[in-house]
Amino acid sequence: MEKLYANIEKHLHEICFFPSRHVGSPGVAAAADYIEKTFRSYGYSETGKEEFDTTGWRFGSMIFVDLDNSSIPVPGAQPCFFSRSTNVSGVPLWLTEKELKDLNSQEVKDRLCIVEFFSDGADIRGRNGIAEDLDKLGAAGAVFISDSDYHTCCAPSTKIQRSPYLTRLGTAVVSEAGAYYLANNKNHRYRLIIDADTFPNKSANVYAIRPGTGNKRAIFGAHHDAAPLGQAASDNASGVACILELSRLLKDKLPEWTFEFVSFDAEEYCIGPNPVGSDSFVKAHPERKWSYFMDFDSVGMHFGESVVHVDLPEKLPEFESIYPKKPYKNAGDDRSFHCIGVPSLWFNTHAKFQDFHTPLDTIETLDLKKIEICIKEAVRITEKFS
Repeated sequence: MEKLYANIEKHLHEICFFPSRHVGSPGVAAAADYIEKTFRSYGYSETGKEEFDTTGWRFGSMIFVDLDNSSIPVPGAQPCFFSRSTNVSGVPLWLTEKELKDLNSQEVKDRLCIVEFFSDGADIRGRNGIAEDLDKLGAAGAVFISDSDYHTCCAPSTKIQRSPYLTRLGTAVVSEAGAYYLANNKNHRYRLIIDADTFPNKSANVYAIRPGTGNKRAIFGAHHDAAPLGQAASDNASGVACILELSRLLKDKLPEWTFEFVSFDAEEYCIGPNPVGSDSFVKAHPERKWSYFMDFDSVGMHFGESVVHVDLPEKLPEFESIYPKKPYKNAGDDRSFHCIGVPSLWFNTHAKFQDFHTPLDTIETLDLKKIEICIKEAVRITEKFS
């Protein structure tokens, strides 16, 4: 345990300072390489990558300016995940929820549209559907508003829309500052230029296995991909640091157990027809009978309550925890294990400042001591489950 804090700090700085770790990026590939290299440095010989198909995203640059105000940039603006390239200018078409209900009657072709639509931030299907409809109707650009019901209002969420099925639509997002600017200058002319593209991609889960002498098996996981264009420290470099250190601390413990440590790609993706990330891993190994799954996602933020979400508790031994036990949330990699009846514990922080998916999700948001405590608690519970 003596190296634990220093190792957490090292992992976070290594992972957070790779370039944007979105699906298909050089940054996410570099993160996967670092994870595999670390597993090997901790003495694991049974380690590697398992690939699966995804749509990757390449982002070059974005300009969003007010042509009628000396071409100043619109504040708090970022591209959306999976935006396509566009170059559109003019007075935008403002679409409220009322207009969105009958898009066919709106003259959106070749237009820049401002989308005033708010839904549960955890459910991207609504905004993805809007983008896909605008794309089919020939719109050139769509600007979404990142609301504070789910994310911070101080910075835009690049995942507010993330449909990989767009063919020509350029999509951007503005924070509260940008939304107010646009609302107060609705009749101005704007220009939105985005250089971006999608492409067929191979994503990869990274694993390490410590074989056991018996038939008991447990799995520990996190995801290393991230929302685009940020450090993504809490979501989810923090979780990756946890499983890397758990692989070190558990390597020589409980020899009758087989322990698997997996870092998943493509959790920050979308709902689609093909298995990705943890779902791909589960479907690739139907013969494995896991006793439980421990998930680490967004842990250790400075402000917020550390909790453990417990799924299918009736299938787990009774245990106490230093963290409040919360019900299954159906919001992370634990979903894939829930679907096959494997109980899970998701270590998480209910953050007060919703910086995830935004450029504000940096190392400065994290309390490394909280992450250290989380890892020690996971080791204690693992020993209890033996």
